[in-house]
Amino acid sequence: MLHFDNIKTYATEFPKTWSFLGSPEDANAIQEEHKDQIFFLNEEATTFLKNYLGSAKMIKWPAWEPFNERYFKTIQSFEVTEDCENEIKKWLYNKPIPFDKFVFADNQIHSGQAVMLTWKMVIKYWEGLFGGGDSIIFDETLNWGLYYWHEDKLFFGMDKIYDKEYEYEKTREYHELKEKFFKKP
Repeated sequence: MLHFDNIKTYATEFPKTWSFLGSPEDANAIQEEHKDQIFFLNEEATTFLKNYLGSAKMIKWPAWEPFNERYFKTIQSFEVTEDCENEIKKWLYNKPIPFDKFVFADNQIHSGQAVMLTWKMVIKYWEGLFGGGDSIIFDETLNWGLYYWHEDKLFFGMDKIYDKEYEYEKTREYHELKEKFFKKP
């Protein structure tokens, strides 16, 4: 059964198509030390992560305000502009995530696969990760999230306040009332 303790075993070879690392030739040319910190995940693991994130209720729409307002206490944003490489790296570097922490990127617009990589690799390859469409980076705790909105804006949510038990109970009560008062004879 797939879970976070064994998710790395669902890794595949680097894709034979374009990815956040560039062309397949570019991806194969990165340092071995970097390859050891980047894992493209197969379809089963990609689906698992998508469902896990979806069930967490962290993300909402519209994307220019991506996080559920009751999920994080603190949300920071960063405007991605031309020549901001040093500023964005510093902004990411200052987040409370250890460099060796493995995180997940739902970055399917490029290769069709979710990616497991260290936070250090997020900082190193930020441009490829945040190029193109909307994407999110998170870890298994869901205590924080980094969302890239395709109109060149990053959002970092932290200080999780979401209480899934409270939300579950509220939803259950709503369904009971709906059943009671809207039940058709």
